[in-house]
Amino acid sequence: MAMMPKKRRIDDQMRFGLMWPNTKSQNVTSGTVAAANPNPLDVGVHQALARTVERVGFDYAFFADTYAANAPANIAAGHGEPRIYAPLWAPVVMLATEHLGVVTTLHTRYLPAAVIARIGSNLDAISNGRWAWNAVPGVKAGESALFGGDDVPDERRYDQARESIAAVKALWAAGVGEKVEFHGEFVDVAGTMAGPVPVQAMPPIFNPGVSPAGIETIAGHCDFGFTAVVDDVEIVRAQVENVAAAAEAAGREPGAVQVAGSISIVLGDTEEEAQERYQWFLDAVDVEAGAGFAKFFLANSATYAKLLEGLPWDEQIRRIGVGAGSSVLVGTSETVAEQLAGIQRETGLKNFLLTPFLWAPEEIARLEGVFSALAERGVWTPPSERGWSW
Repeated sequence: MAMMPKKRRIDDQMRFGLMWPNTKSQNVTSGTVAAANPNPLDVGVHQALARTVERVGFDYAFFADTYAANAPANIAAGHGEPRIYAPLWAPVVMLATEHLGVVTTLHTRYLPAAVIARIGSNLDAISNGRWAWNAVPGVKAGESALFGGDDVPDERRYDQARESIAAVKALWAAGVGEKVEFHGEFVDVAGTMAGPVPVQAMPPIFNPGVSPAGIETIAGHCDFGFTAVVDDVEIVRAQVENVAAAAEAAGREPGAVQVAGSISIVLGDTEEEAQERYQWFLDAVDVEAGAGFAKFFLANSATYAKLLEGLPWDEQIRRIGVGAGSSVLVGTSETVAEQLAGIQRETGLKNFLLTPFLWAPEEIARLEGVFSALAERGVWTPPSERGWSW
């Protein structure tokens, strides 16, 4: 175990997280790709992957989560089921590593603030101060129904989330045995919570909001937001600038609130090999399973509807089915590193959340060459040389 908790450090160096594989093919709607990946219920595979991720140079593992199953066509295609539960599998990664940060999703709409605070405090203790919380409001009707529904309108879900975050912070800030009182419109907490308290003074909080309400929540109450990196860098730069401006308006210190961009990488020893591998993923998309997701995705994202406008419907399905529409950097370690450096220069984005298509440890180990190329460009420093900081 690490002797010291993970610290926040604000600098100009890139950070990298790995979207942790919580199912066989989380990022490609394909039974073929699912069959090429390991068993997500194999503890040994997760341990080996965690050690590889830490050795290669990642800063954190990011556990996304959902309660509702995918559509029947997706399940039939082998995409998305079974799906591991973030707070229960995170300790597998924690106990296999010494310095890697571990971010887990806990939904503010479904879990009481005291439950989130207890889970978080214990995960921070297990990891000796390396845990962070992805505070997701929860909006899917299928999920809400599993919890019996609630009377929180969708348009108020971020109001409820902000109250939940505030109540959790109050519980973490209190010493063991100290009474906490928090009374809001949606969240009501009173009493003393059992220990432990977090090892970190206050664990970092992530949030994926891109709406005005989401950005307000990130700027005023969280430490990291995240957004998809898309091919139009102007959109990405605007998101980074919007969060920075909102954080400044909320009185946060410069750089205190960062944005992580989700992005995918397909590597090859040559450019031709990389393009062939990328085409294999596109060809492997299950069009029937991907069509429903693509319709939902485009109906809820004007950005992607504009970016993909004019492409044949089959191609739109495949583009969304591979990486959920996020940019896919294709090339050798050198050319992908240059693409990442270019995105940083043009957008100000310094934190990247990589979404892998093939996630066996030997596949993730290939990214070591990208990190080495970034180090040569002076935009990335190994975590060990900057105190394993967030």
